[in-house]
Amino acid sequence: MKAGARIRDERGFTIIETMAATLIMAIAFLGLAGVHTLSSRAQSLGNNQGLATFIANEQIELMRRSAFSDVVSDVDNVEMEGENFLVVRIVTNSDLSKRVGVAVFWTGRMGMRSVIQSSLVSQVTNP
Repeated sequence: MKAGARIRDERGFTIIETMAATLIMAIAFLGLAGVHTLSSRAQSLGNNQGLATFIANEQIELMRRSAFSDVVSDVDNVEMEGENFLVVRIVTNSDLSKRVGVAVFWTGRMGMRSVIQSSLVSQVTNP
């Protein structure tokens, strides 16, 4: 092999090598874009689920602080941080208590979702 030929081969990348490297990098960046989209959806779901849980707990605490006769079933719309939530409160009677079930529904990027909480409200503690 001639010395001049070796120097010519080591001067840089060929156009084929550059195109192959560019293609590999493009595929990697497309994969990262897909992961970013998925993580954005998961973050949105987690945020809305946290808000819905907060609203459900708030409704249950409101029923615990209310007079026993005021603990009734209800349907309401709540807007929080730009998201609309449908709140359904179902109350079933027992002898000295009422079971309060709160379901919070919302429609996000991943479709219809819900959070459900329940508790007992006693006539003894809520005269």
